[in-house]
Amino acid sequence: MRRILAGLATGVLVAGAAVVGAAPAANAADPPSGDELSAVVQQCNQQVSNGRLAERSGQARTVPVCATGNAVHWRSGMTIDCDGQRTAKCNSSTDPTYWHQTAWAQSDGKYLNAEKLPYVVVPISTSTWDHYDSGITGGTVVAVVYEGRVVYGVVGDRGPKDAIGEASYALADALGINPDPRTGGVSGKVVDYIAFPGVEASPIEDHADAVRKGRQAAADLVAGREGCVRTELDFTSYPALEAGASGDRVTAAQCLLRAAGYDIGDGDPSGTLDEPTMAAVRSFQSAVGLPAEGTVDAHTWTALLSAGSTPLLREGAKGEAVYRVQRAVNAAIGARLAVDGIFGPNTEAGVRDYQSAKGLGVDGIVGPNTWGALQSGK
Repeated sequence: MRRILAGLATGVLVAGAAVVGAAPAANAADPPSGDELSAVVQQCNQQVSNGRLAERSGQARTVPVCATGNAVHWRSGMTIDCDGQRTAKCNSSTDPTYWHQTAWAQSDGKYLNAEKLPYVVVPISTSTWDHYDSGITGGTVVAVVYEGRVVYGVVGDRGPKDAIGEASYALADALGINPDPRTGGVSGKVVDYIAFPGVEASPIEDHADAVRKGRQAAADLVAGREGCVRTELDFTSYPALEAGASGDRVTAAQCLLRAAGYDIGDGDPSGTLDEPTMAAVRSFQSAVGLPAEGTVDAHTWTALLSAGSTPLLREGAKGEAVYRVQRAVNAAIGARLAVDGIFGPNTEAGVRDYQSAKGLGVDGIVGPNTWGALQSGK
């Protein structure tokens, strides 16, 4: 399988999320309609799965996973996921297959609330399709379309390895689909699931953030904007960028800002640190507690490169979050770690050096305190 959309997991960024939503940017267009989104993903021009998946576990495998522009998408039916926190609608009495856990948890450590949070279920990774290879993980923003209605949510759980087309009680309810885990859902290829690799709600349970980022990612998809696809993120150094700077590092900073939900202006990233980009930098700096100066310095690079989900990482860990830690530590202290997504002895040593330099407890584990320091640009 070609890993063209692996985004953050391959040293390149698949993004397209600027500020749109409850507080839209002044130059943001209206978000696309459900019909517009469905039209863009009507065809599977590029299949990224090795084979197909079933609409429901045990059925014939007829659903390919595809890629278009800045999105990975599939068209299936919908079964109802009611796992996670026990609620009035989601519990062992209402759902005969209820399980108290979800694959990803909230920032407070509790499992997701299927009754309240719109989320999509992806299949457990197999040789047919590994969602990580497509840059999709917990918190990845999705747009789901049914009968012209679009609802934004996140990837929140993993399900049967042979099936794709499952979503939370809350997402089904918002789409007007019967959310009852016993009798609800809908059959047939009538629901479009559109995921935006590299675009994550932070924290995962922040639905407003998912909507804000998802609407612009969707607008970029409809408009054909792909300027952040395959943008390089791995550099030997992350120098300070001041007004008027240009080049590949500016493009990387612009794409990281987009992925974090900040508006860098209309169109694709320009590769120049212009005033719209500097305004986005200042907004980002204010949000993470840095001086709002508009210069992309080592502190700002560290916060941008580490932005996203915050799983506990220690030696032996692998995946997208490890890439972010390696890049961020390189930016913060010039560690020159190999950015390979593998938390080996060298990465542990780099984390220890970072923790020592920043006055943190030195244990070589990336836990809440270390993530907090990285994401605040220390």
